[in-house]
Amino acid sequence: MKLPGSLTAAAAAALLLPFISGPAISADRVHRSLFYDNTPFGSLAWMKGVKTRSAARDRLTVNNLADDNCIVLPAKGIQWFMINHRDPDLDGVPGYFSVRILYRTNPDAAGGAIRQGLHIQRNGNWYDGSRRVARPYERHPEQIALSEQDFIALHDPAEGDEEKSHAALEASLGPWHMAPSADDQTSWTDRHLFGARLRAYSSPGTSAISARLIRFTATSSASSADPVVFWLDPLGATSALILVDAPRHDYQGSRRVYDVLFEGTCPGDNAP
Repeated sequence: MKLPGSLTAAAAAALLLPFISGPAISADRVHRSLFYDNTPFGSLAWMKGVKTRSAARDRLTVNNLADDNCIVLPAKGIQWFMINHRDPDLDGVPGYFSVRILYRTNPDAAGGAIRQGLHIQRNGNWYDGSRRVARPYERHPEQIALSEQDFIALHDPAEGDEEKSHAALEASLGPWHMAPSADDQTSWTDRHLFGARLRAYSSPGTSAISARLIRFTATSSASSADPVVFWLDPLGATSALILVDAPRHDYQGSRRVYDVLFEGTCPGDNAP
């Protein structure tokens, strides 16, 4: 589902409605080779009971979410996901997934810690401005002097001067945007994914945003030894919205939108 950069919040909500209110489908538990082989590039799977990144990378059975729009997950503890990066036509081509997680809370809920603010992450093997391989990068809300709204505004091509916006972003975050390969442009060229499109899915109940840049190399193998994984941590959220794009790879259905509930039930009672 591709959205124009000028999409309003109301229009986005109208487009998203079929994704979050349609019949829910049970997530099938399958071997990850079947997940790679039988789902479209960019599809998502959840891994039950996984606690660490290394365990997520080693997990061989996953809950396939390729046909799901809504899923109910435990309200406590980190939840790990896997993205299908298999496409025989793109074998060996580097790129990246833009993953955005919008945590939503009930403002009337009492007590307990609530996830707030902005979280930023980039995995390893990206290239900086000098074409040197950069180390993984992560910043938590207490390390970022930038609001979620300012982060979105600085990424919106329709707001302000591009060079000044980029400079202001790096002044707050450091060099977050980099290139997935030495001869490629940096992820800043796809900044709209973190700007107007991210704003379109935000709501008054959005209490925190996590923005990830996850580099990968597409594969033709259904037994990839380098899986693409990421996590979310509810920490008081009632639900979350996961947005997944692969801006450097052209594939059918360029956006994945998942509504994750930490309380209640999805239509059709979709609890894996």
